[in-house]
Amino acid sequence: MVIYERPVQIDKRKGADLIVKSIHWTIAVCWVVIFIAWTYVYYARPDETEVFGRYRQASLYWDVSMLKKAFVASTALLMISVAGLAESFFRHRRAEDRTPKTLILMAAMSVIGIFALYFYF
Repeated sequence: MVIYERPVQIDKRKGADLIVKSIHWTIAVCWVVIFIAWTYVYYARPDETEVFGRYRQASLYWDVSMLKKAFVASTALLMISVAGLAESFFRHRRAEDRTPKTLILMAAMSVIGIFALYFYF
């Protein structure tokens, strides 16, 4: 009795290819852009008054120009993360290919940030 077995497929991948490397670079760029957006929101906050020590001129309002920059950064973050997700979805050819959860998190955070900046301010 002859049993026909499928020949073992040889993995032709020799490490990370260009698409995988670009997805990793996309994740790194997303982290930089989200840090920039958080920095804009931090510097847009109203100043806190000092309780002890000297008094200073404190702004009582949010800086709208910085919030606009944070909105643009959040929108850029959404576009970059969606582009990375699309690139990752086109990459799925094998069972071990996974979608980076970081890009899904970045897209969700950018959507939340866009809605918060648009409706709160």
